[in-house]
Amino acid sequence: MANTRSKPKKIVDLINWEAVDEIDEDCSDRREFKLRSVLEEDKFDDTKETFVEYMSGEKLTVEHFQSSGFNKPIIVRQRDNLGLEIPPKFHSREFGVEAIRSYIGSRRNVDALDTKTQKTKSMTMRQWCQFWITFPRKQILNGISLEFSLTKLDQHIIPPRIVRQIDWTEKAWPRHLKEMQKDYTNKLEEMMYPKVQKFVIMSVANSYMDFHIDFGGTSVWYYLLRGLKIFWLIPPTDTNLLAYEAWVKSEEKTKFLADLCEGCCRVEVHPGNTLFLPSGWIHAVFSIKDSIAFSGSFLHSYGIENQLKINYLEDSLGVLDMHRFPFFTEMLWYVLDRYVTCLTGQSCLDLPEEEKKRMRLERGDHIDPNKEFLYPGLVHEAPGVPIKHINLTQEELKGIKYIVMYLYQRPADLRHVPDIIPEPDKLIANIRNLIEKHKDDCPEAAVTGKYVLRWTKKDNVEIDFKMKKLIPKPKRKINKSLKNPFYKNYQKAMMQRKTQDEKPVEAPKRRRRRCMECNSCKESDCKSCPPCRDMVKYGGLGRMRQSCVKRRCSRPLLPVAAVCSKCQLDGWKQTPDPKKVVDMSSSPPDLYECINCFDIVHPSCTEKQGQVVSTLSNCWTCSACLENPTQDSMDTSSS
Repeated sequence: MANTRSKPKKIVDLINWEAVDEIDEDCSDRREFKLRSVLEEDKFDDTKETFVEYMSGEKLTVEHFQSSGFNKPIIVRQRDNLGLEIPPKFHSREFGVEAIRSYIGSRRNVDALDTKTQKTKSMTMRQWCQFWITFPRKQILNGISLEFSLTKLDQHIIPPRIVRQIDWTEKAWPRHLKEMQKDYTNKLEEMMYPKVQKFVIMSVANSYMDFHIDFGGTSVWYYLLRGLKIFWLIPPTDTNLLAYEAWVKSEEKTKFLADLCEGCCRVEVHPGNTLFLPSGWIHAVFSIKDSIAFSGSFLHSYGIENQLKINYLEDSLGVLDMHRFPFFTEMLWYVLDRYVTCLTGQSCLDLPEEEKKRMRLERGDHIDPNKEFLYPGLVHEAPGVPIKHINLTQEELKGIKYIVMYLYQRPADLRHVPDIIPEPDKLIANIRNLIEKHKDDCPEAAVTGKYVLRWTKKDNVEIDFKMKKLIPKPKRKINKSLKNPFYKNYQKAMMQRKTQDEKPVEAPKRRRRRCMECNSCKESDCKSCPPCRDMVKYGGLGRMRQSCVKRRCSRPLLPVAAVCSKCQLDGWKQTPDPKKVVDMSSSPPDLYECINCFDIVHPSCTEKQGQVVSTLSNCWTCSACLENPTQDSMDTSSS
């Protein structure tokens, strides 16, 4: 009997060539190569076997990195025994960008990359979801950057075990600082630790991201939940990095970078595959289908040389701080201190004397304030001085030397020494003694399967990640700021213990409220639309937090506490009071909100009057937007 099963389609048969040709036509004046030709040719397929390792999850261990290093991309076809935990419901067809939005929130910003221009723009999750479900799509965008740590999605995604075992953010950055991060913000000035551990990447079909290197030379784990992607991978040799630097500095990146470099391979990543990309690898990505992936960036001890090379490269290219690894230099200081502490027991982290006195008064004179500060609640589990000599791998020894050279060559104002390391010279001296002591370490003896950097004796990452809180909430306050390296956030987190007599002050609100008079406000819930089905009172999970589609107010009103941006008074020329009771129908506020720039002002506080929008209460187009209309304002006015 003949086999009636259909043969699996080749990758090239799944590509929408009409869309690719349209991209090539639109980009003909920007680049010399054709994306169609790059996708069709197979000259980069032959090097796959020598460039990429295919492994099972159980073999991807610390012992493997200690013996073989982490120099090649690794693909794990199935996440069994990998330690990567993702809820089964996330693999269903119902899980998509709308579900991600319900976990993260509608106002979170997504960096979207335009395939044709290779430029990014910021979009809210609400706008991104609207773009995703609209067909035909007017643009081909790639949602490349959405860090979701400390959101509702955070607890559902646990990175691979090997990442949790070697990630410097977990093993070197002071744990009390990480626990003090309460907000899910991604603003650099509000971070308490490098918040780059969990990303969700949402790519539409036919989106292409040109060659790039992940910030700070970080390594990346990349799990493809849905879709199909093609990666072009270029090793970070000195020749290739120089070619990449010249290519980036050129005004027009017209050529396909892989044609200018020594060695490149092309690999396909299928749903369920996990790609581990080592430090410094140059790569480009093409999405064949609409794709959703989870990923994370991490620094570690088996790629220090490349991590420092990439930071030198970023300095040469003038990469802005907002696009670099947060607190990279501070991380290096903490890594050096952790190596000294874990191998010799001599930490250089030291608190101010005032804080030490306060801690002794609270907990007794028998305590060590520095240990209590570093291991709050875990002092009895802190690793002691090793009895036997611990051998370091050659990558670690060379990397520690490179870190010292990197910090020494930095200008004094750019060394960013954390405040809780008051004697950096002493730390460097300890590191040099450590290097001298370990210069003859045996590479074979260094393969122990145990990572040197750790916070506890057993270093059980499974237990640590399943615990909701590792460190209790700090209850003490300090007067002297510990920048470490951002003293404002540190001081805000550690001080300001409110007394019982203090009452919270309600902040003025800008969100509009119901008019309670239109037909929509008087409607009852339909109990069938998605927001109704999500409501807790109708058996939902309460994640969307939106009103029924039939009850959306047609004329929402400004809140009573809305203030003029010019005089800071409310709509009745009085001091703003959120608890003010007023009859809006008989005494409406004398405030107008611009539908483009959202600026709220009194008409009497502006030199020129705007154009009133009759369909909405207290809305107009301000004079500034009328005189200088932007593209967004033109789109809004036309709609």
